[in-house]
Amino acid sequence: MSEPIYLSDYEELIREVLSSDGEFRLYPHGTSMLPLLRQGIDSVALRSLDRQPRKYDILFYKRQDGSYILHRVKEASSKGLVLWGDNHTMLEYGITEKNIIGYAARIFRGETELDCQSLRYRLYLWLWQFKAIRNLVLPIAYHLRKEKNT
Repeated sequence: MSEPIYLSDYEELIREVLSSDGEFRLYPHGTSMLPLLRQGIDSVALRSLDRQPRKYDILFYKRQDGSYILHRVKEASSKGLVLWGDNHTMLEYGITEKNIIGYAARIFRGETELDCQSLRYRLYLWLWQFKAIRNLVLPIAYHLRKEKNT
């Protein structure tokens, strides 16, 4: 049986790759970025963020408790960034630039790169920002996923 892999063991390497203008391919674990990113299938190419975070950027950051998170910027406030996972309705406050390790410069659905300038993706971003749509779509998606897995 193999040993578990912890991001904390690779944080220094990730930061080194990003600081040398490289990309680090990350395969997210969990469901917080569904339906966009599926665990074990989809991935992101992280790059160093050399500008101010923008609305809709997907950031890879480290929380105060040491956990590593990949969430989307909803807005910036005087107290820091406001982020949330595409699969969440709760907002996370207080993330600052010192927490940010990198951002998702490219998104891969399976092995196919997603065109983040496409009308389909921009429509997804626009629709997904509305909590009412999330509250409607997420329970349906959970139900469909549950039926598929049974």
